[in-house]
Amino acid sequence: MTSPSTTAPTGFVAASSRTSRTGRAVGLGAVILWLAIATVLVLRGAEYYALPLQQRAYSVDYDLLKPTGLIGLGYGFIGTMMMVVGVVGYSARRRIRFLHRFGKLKNWLGVHIFLCTMGPFLIVLHTTLKFGGIISIAFWSMIAVVASGVFGRYVYVRIPKTLNGQFLSLRALEAQRGNMLTVIAERSGLAGTEVERILEVAKRPPPRGFLDALVHSFWYDLTEARHNRAIQRLLAAKGVPPRARAAAAQLFTDEVQLEHQVALLAPFQRLFKYWHLFHMPLAIVMLLVVLVHVSVAVLLGYTWIF
Repeated sequence: MTSPSTTAPTGFVAASSRTSRTGRAVGLGAVILWLAIATVLVLRGAEYYALPLQQRAYSVDYDLLKPTGLIGLGYGFIGTMMMVVGVVGYSARRRIRFLHRFGKLKNWLGVHIFLCTMGPFLIVLHTTLKFGGIISIAFWSMIAVVASGVFGRYVYVRIPKTLNGQFLSLRALEAQRGNMLTVIAERSGLAGTEVERILEVAKRPPPRGFLDALVHSFWYDLTEARHNRAIQRLLAAKGVPPRARAAAAQLFTDEVQLEHQVALLAPFQRLFKYWHLFHMPLAIVMLLVVLVHVSVAVLLGYTWIF
C-alpha cells in the first residue's frame, strides 16, 4: 500500500458525500454480483456436493464436477487466474509509476478484492469440498489471506487519503475541520458554540490503542444513522429553516465523519502498516502453494481444455 504522506497536496478537496454514496453503490453492486455468481454455482452443484464421497462417483454430475472434470477443473483454473491477476495487477498499479494514470487506486483495490475472494471460492468448488494434503494447506492459506484482506480493506478505506491515494496528515485534517466548522456556522446561521453543541451527539473519547480504535470505528458505523437523525432534530429545534436544514445536516454529517477520521488517523495508520507486514507474506505463501499444486496437475496431464 502507499506509504502515509506527511503533508497534504495543495488544493486537496475532501471527498464529497455524492462521491461517497456512489462508491458505496458500486461496492454494493460488486457484493450483489459476487453473491449472485456464488449462488448460481452452488445451486448448480448442490446435489453433487451434498453426496457422501463414496456415492459421488455414481452421480450424473461426477464427470463434470469432480476436481479433474470439465467444470471442476475449470473452477480451479479460473480461480487461480483470478487470484494471480488480482494480486499482480493491484501490486503493479501501486508500484509502477506508468500505471498510475490508469484509474484510481481505490478502483484497482475493489477489483483486487473481488478477484481475490471469488478466486478462492472457485477453488473451493474445484476441490468439491474435499481437503487433504497440499490441498488442505492451500485451502487454509486462502481462508487466512481472504480474512486478513477483508480486515485490511476495512482499515484502509477509513484512512483519509488525497485524490491520488496518499494518506493525509493530521495537520491537513485539522485544517479541513477548521474550515468545515466555519462553513457550517455560515450556512446554518448558528453560533460556533451552538454548532459544537450539536456535534456533541456523536462525540466519543479518543481511542487508546488498536483495539479501542476498532471499537470506535464499529461504534461510528453502527450509530451513524441515529446520529444523523439526532442532528436533524436539533437543527429543527434551533429554528433552522426546513429548506436549509437538509444542506446543513449534510455539513454536520461530514464534520462528524471528519472528526471520526481525525480520531482514528494515527492508530489506523499504524495498524495498517503492521497488517501489511502480515498480509503480503501470507498471500505469497498461498500463491506458491497453489502454483505448486497447479504445476503438479499439469505434469500429470490435467490441462483442462488446452
